[in-house]
Amino acid sequence: MKELRVAELRAAEPKEQGDLILTGRPIIYDEPTTIKAPFGEYIEVIKRGALDKADITDVRLLYNHDMNKIPLARTPKTMQLSIDPAGLLMRAELPNTEDGKSVHTAVGRGDLSGMSFAFKVPKGGSHYDAKTNTRTITKIEKVYECSITPFPAYPQTSVEARSQIEDIWKELKAPERQAAKIKLNKILSRSVL
Repeated sequence: MKELRVAELRAAEPKEQGDLILTGRPIIYDEPTTIKAPFGEYIEVIKRGALDKADITDVRLLYNHDMNKIPLARTPKTMQLSIDPAGLLMRAELPNTEDGKSVHTAVGRGDLSGMSFAFKVPKGGSHYDAKTNTRTITKIEKVYECSITPFPAYPQTSVEARSQIEDIWKELKAPERQAAKIKLNKILSRSVL
């Protein structure tokens, strides 16, 4: 299942005219995040090492997950991703186009300050604890894209994952929610694209 999450971003001062460099950390380990979903909220944590065997070889940099526009950068030529003890680091050289200049300027001014990412968790790569209402991700199989986003507080799972969870949640009333968390655990545990 393809999922999206949010992190921070910075613009580097151009060293040469037309040099549009962005750096950021789209994935941060061991930082609990509140995921707001239509059925309610839960906490999510990406554990240290979750990216150890992840495929980060063909990742695009987009603006706001818009796949209808030309990517701003792509690994490995114009974007470099590296895994370190804190998570995933990103360095991207934006094109000298109106979109590239606009995004770089907005990041530099602080108008855009967030990053989001789309990813896949393999079967058995996450666990949901109903008692603490926490999903722990221990393995990410693939990072599809990183996006620069105007709303860094916008964590969204994919439509596919949300629709599965929403269907169960709609069937239940407040006293049945604890049992629903157990069902959600089962759904999240068998994450399949």
